[in-house]
Amino acid sequence: MYKVFLVEDEIIIREGIKNKIHWEEEGFKIVGDESDGELAYPLIIKEQPDILITDIKMPFMDGLELCKLLKKDMPQLKIIIVSGYSDFGYAQQAIDIGVSEYLLKPVTSTKLMAAAKNASAAIEKERKERQILEQYQLLIYQKQGEKRKDFFNALVSKKMSLSQIVEQEDELGINMVASVFCILLFQFKAQEDMYEYSNEIVQCEAKMLEALRKFPDIKVFERGMDGWAFILLGEDEMQIKALTEELCNLLIKICDNKVHYFGGIGRSVYRIRDLQQSYRDANSAFSLRYFESRDQFLSYNDVRNIKEQIGNRVNVSEMNLEKLDRKLLDDFLKRGTIHDIDEFVDSYFDGFGSKAMSSTLFRQYIIMDGYSAITNFLKSLKYPKEKIDNSLKSMNSISEQLTSLKDYSEFYKTILKKAIDLRNKNSQKRYASLIERAKEYMHHEYAMSDLTLDKVASTVNVSPNYFSSLFNQETGMTFIEYLTDIRMEKAKDYLRCSAIKITEIGYLVGYQDSHYFSYIFKKTQNCTPSEYRLQGKGDE
Repeated sequence: MYKVFLVEDEIIIREGIKNKIHWEEEGFKIVGDESDGELAYPLIIKEQPDILITDIKMPFMDGLELCKLLKKDMPQLKIIIVSGYSDFGYAQQAIDIGVSEYLLKPVTSTKLMAAAKNASAAIEKERKERQILEQYQLLIYQKQGEKRKDFFNALVSKKMSLSQIVEQEDELGINMVASVFCILLFQFKAQEDMYEYSNEIVQCEAKMLEALRKFPDIKVFERGMDGWAFILLGEDEMQIKALTEELCNLLIKICDNKVHYFGGIGRSVYRIRDLQQSYRDANSAFSLRYFESRDQFLSYNDVRNIKEQIGNRVNVSEMNLEKLDRKLLDDFLKRGTIHDIDEFVDSYFDGFGSKAMSSTLFRQYIIMDGYSAITNFLKSLKYPKEKIDNSLKSMNSISEQLTSLKDYSEFYKTILKKAIDLRNKNSQKRYASLIERAKEYMHHEYAMSDLTLDKVASTVNVSPNYFSSLFNQETGMTFIEYLTDIRMEKAKDYLRCSAIKITEIGYLVGYQDSHYFSYIFKKTQNCTPSEYRLQGKGDE
């Protein structure tokens, strides 16, 4: 139902409009009424009606003043003025404000209802147009998602020349012109498993993306399981510093003590080709999320001091090796990534202090403890003991040849990489069935117009970012490409095998607007639905 608010100072007219017209039978509901604009304004803001019916001449605040205020706060509001004044000046002001209709008193219930229906038709048209725009923007965003990710990875690995960077910027609609650049890496963190679906995180990510539309100098890139990357653009370091502070405060506000977070900030660089250095610094700070408390931002300047503090926390003379805390290692085995291994091991070893790590006996113990932790972790993933032994047995013989601290560090990184590889392979098997469930759900529910990536991710209990990466990895397609394929195949079935109208077919396969359906069909099938139907008849 469309919500209607009524403002009229003459009580007899107001009550007549409210009670003598069968609003609800026609799809409308009166959600409030008042005698003047001053009293009505706060109630209208609270109720958020679709349509306002108001007089012009009223005490305290007249109808035109009320309309001006409301059009600023609620530009989508449809306004019907019912007035006893036929003066052209009033009508002209009403047109300038954006009033939908101007009716002269006395007005019949039939005429007022016709005006309300005109307003509701305009509302419906605008909603459909917004939906088409949103669907189109979603399609573009989904298609660009992987390209943006590839662009960011190429930027921070120096895999593109300056001319290639400019070409990619044009293709993706990203303006990277600036004098100074800085990278900030960020991750929303769930209370438990970071890969599980979290409605709070989904809401935070949506708020973040919406808020960042107002910041043209902050370019945001989705990194799947690794969270988000921001490239900050400025004219000088002072501007970058202010922008970084503003971004951090914005993200903290969005989290609102409901979601944990962690961020790493790189140094400022003066060439786009030097973004690799800013990324390395940001990643070095970001990797400390395994060691430091959550809910903070660390800069590259903090890294050395924190690593020294980690080392000072351990007094080797008081250390009870039997009670060595494995929580850091266990957490990393569960959640760490391949590209975090070097930073993790360096910080992990630093944590024991230089005195402890200068002892060959202690280094050997750390290796044995790590080997034991990895073995237990793989067992928890239901890996058979013989497979674990086969995967790690060659490591045993190598460990006997270690001499320097660097040897031990490199060896630790090697066995950790082996463990993460095995974990990822195990996850791929596990998530292959998860993706099959998601695909089955999509094939069953494709007709839902609001079938989104977030909704499908929630049905299989995986975070949207992780689901997006998994889906693309398993199918070679983005979520929206796969869903569009399903819908187009179903549409072709209807076109070939039924006489259903094309406008109805669009609705049956998940598109509320027939024009948008026809647009997508032609874009993906290289012909219109009508042409496809005619081709089918010609083949018979």
